[in-house]
Amino acid sequence: MGKKAGQIKISQCMIVKNEEQNIRRALSWGKGVVHEQIVVDTGSTDNTVKIAESMGAKVYHFEWCDDFSAAKNYAIEQAGGNWIAFLDADEYFSEQDAKKIPGILKKIENVSVKSGRIHMLRTAMYHLNDEGETFSAGQHDRIFRNMRGLRYKNRIHEVLSFSSGQTLRYALTDLTIMHTGYSDSVRDKKGNRNIPLLKKSVEEDPENYDLWSYLGESYAVGNQIEEAIDSMEHVIERITEGASIRICDDRLFAAFAVWFSAVSFLPEDALGCYEEKARRYYDIFLKQDKLFPDVEFYMGRFMLRTGKQTEGVDFFELALAKLEEYKGSSSLKLPSRLDMVYNVLMYHYEQHGDASKCVYYGTLSLRVDRYQEAPLEVLVRLLKADPNTAATQAYDFLARLYLFVNLKDKLFVLKTAMKLGYSELVEKIRLEMTEQEKGWLDGQEEFGK
Repeated sequence: MGKKAGQIKISQCMIVKNEEQNIRRALSWGKGVVHEQIVVDTGSTDNTVKIAESMGAKVYHFEWCDDFSAAKNYAIEQAGGNWIAFLDADEYFSEQDAKKIPGILKKIENVSVKSGRIHMLRTAMYHLNDEGETFSAGQHDRIFRNMRGLRYKNRIHEVLSFSSGQTLRYALTDLTIMHTGYSDSVRDKKGNRNIPLLKKSVEEDPENYDLWSYLGESYAVGNQIEEAIDSMEHVIERITEGASIRICDDRLFAAFAVWFSAVSFLPEDALGCYEEKARRYYDIFLKQDKLFPDVEFYMGRFMLRTGKQTEGVDFFELALAKLEEYKGSSSLKLPSRLDMVYNVLMYHYEQHGDASKCVYYGTLSLRVDRYQEAPLEVLVRLLKADPNTAATQAYDFLARLYLFVNLKDKLFVLKTAMKLGYSELVEKIRLEMTEQEKGWLDGQEEFGK
C-alpha cells in the first residue's frame, strides 16, 4: 500500500569494503535527510566499520560471494524506509541537492496517485578525476521505492528490475551525484577486481551482450588492449551477422567507442591491419541509427594515428556537430577532450592557410583552458601577421579570453607576445599595467626568456 506524502522515510543503503577514505563523506550527505543509514560490510580490514558505527549507521555483515546484487539485496532487506537511496561509498550528493530529496519524493507521491506510480528517480552523475574535475557525465537510478519484488540483478554492473517483469517508471530530476570512483588512483584497482567477476558472468550467461560490453570496458580500463578489442568484437560481429542480440543502448555505444579507442592505442605497425575493419565497423554503427559522438571522436583519432589527417579532421568536426545534437543519457568522453580536438583542428587549418577556422578553434580551445601556451601562440602569431589588425585590436580580442584585471592573465599573454616578438602588443599590455605591476615585472630578470 502506498505511503502518504507526509510519511516519506528514506533508508540510505550502501555496501562497502575497505572504504575508510570515503565512508565519512558517503554518510555525511544523508544526515538530517534520511530516516536511517544502513551499511553492509563485505569484509573490511581497515577502519570502515568503526567509522560507520561512530557516525550512527546500522552496520551489518555479509559474506562476500562474488555477487554485488546479492550484497545489495541483503542491504535492501534491512531497510525500513519506503524509499531507498542506494549510493556507493564513492558517490555523494552535495548538501544542497540532498536537502531537495524529501520534497521531490513528496511531489512524486502526489503525482503517482494521479497518473500511476513512479518507482524511481533518475539523477545526473558527474564522474570526477583526481583533481576533482568532471571528465564525463551520465544518468543513473539510485533512489527508488522499497517494494517487494524490486531488486538488483547481475553479479556485477547490477541493475534494478521487478521479478514480475513489470516496467520500471522513473521521474527525471535536477539532482546530481558526484562520483570519484573513476579517478586514476582507483581505476586500475576496479578494473582488476571487475574482470574476474565479468568473465564468470559471461560464462554463466554468454548471450548477455551487456556483460560482454562491460568486460571489454574493464579490459580497456586495465590497459589490456588486445582483450578489450576481442571482447568488443564479440559484440559487434554478432550485430554484423544480423543477429537480434540483447544489449542496451549505452552498452552498444561503449562497444563501438571502446573498440575504436583501443585500436587507436595500438603500436603503429599494427594499426594498418585494422583500417579496413574500422571502416566496416563504422558503417555498421551508422546502420544502428544511433547518435553517440564518442564514436566519431575515436574514429577520428584512429584516422589521425594512421596518418590520414584530412579524414581525422572530418571525423572530429562531425563529432563536434553531433555533440551539439546529443540529448542522450550515456556518459561521453568527448566533452573532457575538447581542448585536444580543438587544438588538432586549429593546427590543421593553420597548416592549410585557413586563418578564420584556425582562430575559431584556437579560441574555443582557450575557452576550455585559457592557460595553454600552444593555442595562445598560434593566435598571437596570426594577430601579429594580420596587417589589418592593430595591436589595440589584438589586445581587445585577447581581452575576451583573458581577465586582464588579473596579473596572472596579463603576464601569461605578455610572455607569449615577448616570445613571438610582438613588440606593439607587449607595449599595449605594459600600458595597461599598474605602476606596482610594472615595478614587479622590471625586477624579474628571467621573465620572457
